[in-house]
Amino acid sequence: MIHRPSNPWCRAQRRALLAGALLPGILMMPAAVRAQAAPEGQEAAQAAQAGQAAAAGDDIVVTANRQAQVLSRVPASIVAKNQVELDKQGVRSITDLARLTPGVTFGQSTTAFGTGQSTIAIRGVDSSSGIPTTGVYIDDTPVQTRTGVSPSLSNAYPQVFDLDRVEVLRGPQGTLFGSGSVGGAVRFISPGPDYLATSLYGRAEVAATENGAPSYEVGLAGGTPLQEDKIGLRASVWYRRDGGYIDRLDRFTQKVTQRDINSQESLSARLAIGWKVTDTLTITPSLFFQDLHYDDGSRYELATSDPSRARYNLSLNVLPEYRKDRFYLPAVKASLDLGGMTLVSDTSYFTRTTRSASDDATLSLAIYANIPDRFVPAFADYTPTTLNHTKQKAFTQELRLQNANSGARLNWIAGLFYQHSNVYDQYGGQDPRLLDVVNYNQVQNGLPPYASLSDNPQFGVELYQGKYSTYQRNIHVDDQKAVYAQADYEVVPRVKLTAGARYTIADYRYDGFTAGPLFATAGKVDQLKVTSRTVTPKFGIAFQADSHNLFYATAAKGIRGPGVSPAVGTSCAADAAAIGFNPAASNTINPDSVWSYEAGSKNRLLGGKLLVDASVYRVKWKNVQTLLVLPICQQQVMLNLGDAQVDGFDLALTVRPAPGLSLGAAVSYIDARYTTDIPGAGGTIIRRAGEPLPAAPWSVQLNGEYSHPIGADELYLRGDYAYTSHNDTPLNLSSPLVDPALPRAPATSLLNLRLGMRLKTEQKDSIDLSLFVNNVTDSHPVLALYHDTLASTRYRAATFRPRTIGLTATFRR
Repeated sequence: MIHRPSNPWCRAQRRALLAGALLPGILMMPAAVRAQAAPEGQEAAQAAQAGQAAAAGDDIVVTANRQAQVLSRVPASIVAKNQVELDKQGVRSITDLARLTPGVTFGQSTTAFGTGQSTIAIRGVDSSSGIPTTGVYIDDTPVQTRTGVSPSLSNAYPQVFDLDRVEVLRGPQGTLFGSGSVGGAVRFISPGPDYLATSLYGRAEVAATENGAPSYEVGLAGGTPLQEDKIGLRASVWYRRDGGYIDRLDRFTQKVTQRDINSQESLSARLAIGWKVTDTLTITPSLFFQDLHYDDGSRYELATSDPSRARYNLSLNVLPEYRKDRFYLPAVKASLDLGGMTLVSDTSYFTRTTRSASDDATLSLAIYANIPDRFVPAFADYTPTTLNHTKQKAFTQELRLQNANSGARLNWIAGLFYQHSNVYDQYGGQDPRLLDVVNYNQVQNGLPPYASLSDNPQFGVELYQGKYSTYQRNIHVDDQKAVYAQADYEVVPRVKLTAGARYTIADYRYDGFTAGPLFATAGKVDQLKVTSRTVTPKFGIAFQADSHNLFYATAAKGIRGPGVSPAVGTSCAADAAAIGFNPAASNTINPDSVWSYEAGSKNRLLGGKLLVDASVYRVKWKNVQTLLVLPICQQQVMLNLGDAQVDGFDLALTVRPAPGLSLGAAVSYIDARYTTDIPGAGGTIIRRAGEPLPAAPWSVQLNGEYSHPIGADELYLRGDYAYTSHNDTPLNLSSPLVDPALPRAPATSLLNLRLGMRLKTEQKDSIDLSLFVNNVTDSHPVLALYHDTLASTRYRAATFRPRTIGLTATFRR
C-alpha cells in the first residue's frame, strides 16, 4: 500500500496559512514611493559617496572592508550579488549561490548519515573539520560553528529572501573577520530600516519537479518610517516548501511504499527598527528567525533508481532520516558620529538547536553481521537508529572606530572583538538487537554465539543505558578576544598601501563523554583546555590607474585554533593501526595556518561595455586539519596531516555588445594538493605528496540575458550555466585512507533558463512575471557517493534536483 506522510503535510498547511496570507498583499500593494534602505551614521555618508560613483553603471556597493565602497574600487577578489541579481538567477539557498560562484564548493559530505554534514570551501581551502575555514556572517554576526561528531552539528546558512546583497570574499579575512575565515567569508547582508518613504518587496513561486512533489513559496517584506527621518522599520516573512522526488521502496518486494519522501520546509522572519536618537546616535535592534525541516535525506539508492528517467528510489532506509534546524538571532547595532570618526557597536546572541536521525540498519548489518549486499528475513524489522542533538549559543560583541570620510587620503579602522560560544553535541546510536546481529555472524562462521555483548572481547561492555551501542556527548566552549586595526594610505596620488593585523587570544575547553560497546567502555570522560595566541597580518598595494582601472596585490595570513578529535572506538582498530593513532583516546588537533598571496585587476573597458575582474593567487597551508571517514569502520576522525598548496586564478568578464544584451563568464582554476608525505604505521605512507584536495580544478559560470522593450514594459530571456570539472588524478590505492570503490567527484553541468516580462505601473512599481526551467537537461551526476563498508555493494548518492518548471512573480516598490 502506498501512502504519503500525513504529519509533514499538516505542518506544511499550517505554515502555508501564515505565509499564504501575504499573497493578497503582493498583488494589492498601496501606492508609495520606493526608497533605498538607509544605512546609519558614517555608513550613510560612505554609501552615498559609493552610490554616486556607481550611478554611471550597475556596480554594487559592498562593505567587505567594513566601509561602503563600490565593488570595482575594492582591491580584493569579491563576488557580490544584490537582491535583483539573486532573483534573476533564482538563488534560494547557499547551494544555489555556490553553484553560481566559481571557486566556491558546497555540498554534503560522504558519510553514513542521511542528511550529512555540509562542507563549504573557497579556493579549495576546505572547512569540513574543526573550526570552519569559511566564515558565515549574517550582517555582522559570525554564525559558523565547529564541526562535531554528529551530522546535526554543521554551519547555519540563512535562506535567501529579503537580502540587500550577498558578498563572497575570497582569500583569508583574518584581519577584519577573524579565525573562522581562513579561506574566505560569505556575508548575508540584510536591508536596513526605511526612514523617509515606504518600500515593498514580494515574491511568490510555484513549481513542478519531474516525478516529484510540487514546490511553492510566498514572502513579503517592506519598510516604512514610523516617524519620518527619526524611526524606521523593516520587516519580512517568508515560507517555502521544496517538494520531494525520492520514493521509498519495501526492502524485500521493492514496491513503492511512500512517495516524495525528501521534502523540505523553510520559514524565516525578520524585524528591524532603527531609531535616530539624536543627530549623531542611531540604534537599530533586530531579530532574525529561521526554521528548516527536512522530512528525509536526499540520497537515493543506485541499484533501484533510474536517473535517466528521473526516478529516484530508496529501499535501504525504513526510518525517515529527518533534520530540524532552528535559530534565533537578536542583535543591536549602534552608530555614534564623533565628527571625523564613527564608533560602531554590534551586539548579538545567536541561539540554535538542531536534531537529526539516521537509519543504521545496513551499516550495522554490514559491519557486525557481515551482510554487505542483502536483507535477510531474520532482520526484516531491524531498525537501529542514531539520534543527534546539538545546541549552539554564542554571544558576540564588537566595537569599531573608524574615520568618517572614505575618500580621505588616510582610511583606518580599529576594533575590539569578543565572542563566547558554547556548543553541546550529542550523538546516540540505539541498537538494542546488536547482540543478535553479532551472533548471526558467529553462527554463519560456525562459531558459538555470545551470551552477552560483554563476553565479546571486541566490546567488553553492555549497551549503554540498555540501548546505546555508541554514545557521545561533547561540549565545546570557545572564548575569543581580539584587537585589530587596518589602514589604507595614499602614499602618492592613485597609489595606496594597506597594512593591518589582528591579535587573537582564543581559549578552548573540551568536555567529552564516550560510552557503549563500540567504544569498549561503560563511560569515559575526556577534558582538555588550551589557549592559543595568534597574529594575522595583512599587507597590500593598490594602483588606481584611472577611474576605470584598478590593479592590486595583497598578502594575508589566516589561522585556525586548536581542536579535539573524540575517540573513535575499538571497532576502528584496523583503521587506526594502519594510520598510526590510538582509537580509544581523544586526539589533540594543533592549529593550522595559511599565507595567501594574490594579485589582480578590475577594469572597465570600451566605455563600460566590457568589465574585467581578474586575480591570480597562491595559498600556502601549514599543518592541515583534516577530517577523514575511516574506510573500514566508517567513523570520522580529525588529524593534522601535513602541508598543502593551492595555486589558481579567478576571471570574470561581462560584455554588453548591443542594447539589451548582456553576456557574462566567470572562470576559476584551482590546483589544490598536499605537498608532504604523511608516514603511517610500519614505515608506510598513508598519503603521498601531490594528493589533491577535494576541489574541482575548473569551475565555469556562464550567463546571458536579452531584454526587449515593449512600450514601458520589457520582455527578457535569461540563461545561467554552471560547470565543474573532474579531477582525473588516479586514486592512491595503496593508502589506507582511500576507498577504491569511491571515485573522485565527477564533472557536473547545470543549465537554468528563464523567460519573463518586467512590467511598470503608473506608480513606477516593478512587477516581474517569469517562467523558468531549472536543470533543463535533467543532469544527474553521482555526488556524495557512499557505501557502508569496503565490501558493501549497496550504494547511496546525491544529485541535482530533477528538471523543475515553475512560475515566479516578484514585486518591488
